[in-house]
Amino acid sequence: MRAHHYLLAPEPRVLNDPLAMQLAGMASQTEVSAYIDGMVQRLAQFGDHSAAEAVVRDGMMCVCARSRIVEDKLAASLARGMKQLIILGAGLDSTAYRCPDITSSLEIFEVDYPATQAWKRDRLEAIGVSIPRNLTFVPFDFERQTMAGALTVGGVRADQMSFFTWLGVQPYLTDDAVMSTLDVIASFPSGSELALDLMTPTDARQSEGTTQGMRQMLEVVAKSGEPFKSIYAPDVFNALLQQRGFTHIDMVVFHDWYVRHSARFHGRFSTNVGPCIQVTAQVQ
Repeated sequence: MRAHHYLLAPEPRVLNDPLAMQLAGMASQTEVSAYIDGMVQRLAQFGDHSAAEAVVRDGMMCVCARSRIVEDKLAASLARGMKQLIILGAGLDSTAYRCPDITSSLEIFEVDYPATQAWKRDRLEAIGVSIPRNLTFVPFDFERQTMAGALTVGGVRADQMSFFTWLGVQPYLTDDAVMSTLDVIASFPSGSELALDLMTPTDARQSEGTTQGMRQMLEVVAKSGEPFKSIYAPDVFNALLQQRGFTHIDMVVFHDWYVRHSARFHGRFSTNVGPCIQVTAQVQ
């Protein structure tokens, strides 16, 4: 999705990720487009084709917006003395490899399954991208290890102001894993920051096409062996953050974020509200 946006979206792009296509193992724009079309076809097997198209299109815009929000927030945090960038469930996140102007002064830690990290390192080597000297891979299984222990072993300093990104992970974790992760982040020094995309229930503001498309997506991910395990209403998650001492909590529907920045992106945004929102919060 990041590659599709980089290759096909008009300027100014929401996100500039020139590494996305190669990281995804794609060789051309045609291959990227065919893959996205295939996603639509897979979703459409479980329902309406137009709903499937809407979910994939909106998903693409959310994927790009969430990374852009993280970049903007991270850049702004440097002036507050941010010392560490901790990318939870890093997957094929490319921030550390394409944003040296933001990340060069930080100690960076990519936290993920060992097998996923090995796969990513193979991809980086295959495309000739070197691992920055200030980056450390921290192996971790959200459901089977304690994060505090994994971060300590991985070299993360618990006394340093840290920026945590947590994108595309939350709905695949149990409530216990989500809450324990929030507890660990809340234990970091004041001013530390969290940015995550939160999966929320569908509501009356969403179009019928969006709701139908979400049902199709939930069926697809469940059949693929990665069912959603946790979904939170925004007010409930806000309260959970406050209980742990987070402040400066901002929750924005991606549609509203695009509306807010419509002048910058020439009014390009989905008309659907969608079930996914971006959450940022700081440790008090």
